[in-house]
Amino acid sequence: MEPENDTRRVMLETELLLPEIPDTQWRYPASLPQPHLHARWDDEDEATFVFVEIGDIAMHLEVVDDDVAWHLHVGGHDGPPLDGTPWDDPTTEALLLWAAEFAAKAHACLAFVEDDLFDAIDLFEAGATFAPFSGVGMAPEELAGVSKNDFKIFRVESPGHPEPQIWTGNGDGVHLHPEDRDGEAELLWTPPGAEEHIRIGAVLINEETGLPGTFASPGVNWDDVGMTEADAMDWLLREHRNCEWASEVHDLVTEKILDVLAGFDTAVVSTRR
Repeated sequence: MEPENDTRRVMLETELLLPEIPDTQWRYPASLPQPHLHARWDDEDEATFVFVEIGDIAMHLEVVDDDVAWHLHVGGHDGPPLDGTPWDDPTTEALLLWAAEFAAKAHACLAFVEDDLFDAIDLFEAGATFAPFSGVGMAPEELAGVSKNDFKIFRVESPGHPEPQIWTGNGDGVHLHPEDRDGEAELLWTPPGAEEHIRIGAVLINEETGLPGTFASPGVNWDDVGMTEADAMDWLLREHRNCEWASEVHDLVTEKILDVLAGFDTAVVSTRR
């Protein structure tokens, strides 16, 4: 990945097919500041977690099937929970109606586009700046009923440049983010012919600087790995940075989609069909 002060920027274009979603019925209260929207789809639990940041108030919504649950935090998403709301009754009612409708749309849409979005990021990592709709998992008869105007383009500025890595050692090397270790990662090595992974290194985040560094596991026979310790740790750090880049691109495109679903922006019809 290029240094943070690198000024070269490129636009990334993702072509997606959104599911059919009803028109917006409830409007976001005009008296409130413009929110920052984020959401993620949890494939394992088939749930969508929606985050709406309104000034220093953070609204969290969880959608499972047709059920929407919500709560508030003060001072940001990691702040303490807030009992009640800081707004008057009419504003609160309008916000909740809008938020429930928006969260339901996000739930229907993100599950639909997630695989296509990951396919797009794979192309961006390979150096492409345009990712056409992949259509993976859609039957021919489903695509037959789709109009070219149904394909939408979402443009985001690349947050730096991808740096995909090729494992040149023996066996296989895997960069893995454990869910319970935010921001950190492990390098798991599988020797040739083996099935069990061996943890040979990790990315650790410096609590003072917030920057990543590497730590090699003790007792590793690097001749067996087929790479020097320095080369393996360099591979791990670069792969970690590339995954961080891909995650940021995923978030940027997702937020563009959410702005459309929330009624804050209009989807752009693809001209590439």
